Amino acid sequence: MKPALNLMIFFAALILSQGCKKLELQKSFEFDENDHPPVAAPFNMSIYEFMTSRSEFSMMTAAVQRAAMEPVFSGGEDNKTVLLLRNEAMQEFLSKEGYATLDDVPVEILQKLLKYHVITTRFTQRDLRVQFFYQFQTLLEGDAGLINIWKFREYWIIRINSGGENLPPTAKSADVYLHNYEFKNGVAHHMTKYVKRAPF
Repeated sequence: MKPALNLMIFFAALILSQGCKKLELQKSFEFDENDHPPVAAPFNMSIYEFMTSRSEFSMMTAAVQRAAMEPVFSGGEDNKTVLLLRNEAMQEFLSKEGYATLDDVPVEILQKLLKYHVITTRFTQRDLRVQFFYQFQTLLEGDAGLINIWKFREYWIIRINSGGENLPPTAKSADVYLHNYEFKNGVAHHMTKYVKRAPF
């Protein structure tokens, strides 16, 4: 009985060895944290034209019109970065700031909200160093208009007001949802949450 068992084990091992091929070693790969995917081709339109053509920005469009800030988003040179507030972000703003509808928000507050989401420096993901804090000025003047930008190593996500120098406890942070939308008059990134440094 024992010799028969040993013979079966021998043939099983022989069959397995014939079916196995020698695997080649994987080639070494060096990760380049700055090797970004290509940026999409620019849109042949203004930021405002893009906003008004997309239903996901209907609330921001209404806020821009109520605040009489159309020229900020429809004109100007290609030297700014806009954080486009999707409807989710606008709804969050209303909820957290204690308003039922956009019509309840004072125009001055709407203007401050919108100005804080327009950065006076133009940048895509590719323009930022990894794991490095930047501080830029928004259209909101003074210290209340400062905004901290940080590009996270994983997926190159841009994080806003998540840390850095002189960030007050009143600051509200969020990650960019969609990056690198280039237009005739600037760059835009989509946001599903709003951000702030100080109360509006």
